[in-house]
Amino acid sequence: MAEQKIELRKIRDFGLNINDTFIFLRQNLKPLLQSFFAICGIFMLGQAIFNGIYQSHSMGGILQELLSGKVRTGKYNGNPYASIFSIEYFMVIIFMLLTFASMKVVVGAYLKYYLEHDGQQPGIEEIWSMYKKYFFKIFFYSIPIGLLTITGAVFCVVPGVYLWAVLVPFTFVVMIEDAGFSTAFYRCFEIIKGNFWPAFAVYLVAFIIYYISSGIISVVVGLIIGLAAYFTTKDIGTTVGIATSFLNIFSFTFYIIYFISAALQYFSLTEQRDGTGILNRIDNIGSDKNNFDNIEEQY
Repeated sequence: MAEQKIELRKIRDFGLNINDTFIFLRQNLKPLLQSFFAICGIFMLGQAIFNGIYQSHSMGGILQELLSGKVRTGKYNGNPYASIFSIEYFMVIIFMLLTFASMKVVVGAYLKYYLEHDGQQPGIEEIWSMYKKYFFKIFFYSIPIGLLTITGAVFCVVPGVYLWAVLVPFTFVVMIEDAGFSTAFYRCFEIIKGNFWPAFAVYLVAFIIYYISSGIISVVVGLIIGLAAYFTTKDIGTTVGIATSFLNIFSFTFYIIYFISAALQYFSLTEQRDGTGILNRIDNIGSDKNNFDNIEEQY
């Protein structure tokens, strides 16, 4: 018997969100990863390359100086600011912003197509079509959202954490609801009203799952790549650069767990607020014999 497809517009508690996240990933992992790497790959590769160069030049140089004893004996003549805030440093930041915006848009486009086509899995062409429509919008919208959250965290940690939890669904509001900046911004505050702590718990645990999953596997793979690079080149800077570049590309894939969990929480919040999913099912009574197959899970 075929496994029941995940209903996106559905009220979920904490446990159901995490469970549905992994079920959705199991059912859609292959087409999602194909679109993920095909579309986001250029930014991921660019970020990895510049980060590898940056790590090789800055951290590698410092490590070599430490090992040679020049820092300890006061003979180190390097400029720490020039090595840290180099051109590569700013390129890493730019490509990081592009990568995260691209990943969020790909996941949002996948879910939007899945929602609008009754659970059909989109191909790369369908994702690309929506990606072109939303990428620049999400990228430029993300800048003030990120600055606002960072400012709140710098001046007082609590406002930053609060804004982060409230604004996590921002990308999905813009894409799923075709909302502008101000509409999406206020919509985030509207849907989380009365549900801040459950939403915060979901986002935090999803991020921890991503972090642990990525960390454990990345450390093992990073050690293997790092040792291979070192014994091949005998250069610590090159070793750091190669290992870091590989780990960055590898760890990006685990962000899908966090994004899917956040998206399911967005659908849960909007369902509690608007009841769109149940209204659609009521309208479709009689049109689908399987209409009530999964309704006991929610109501």
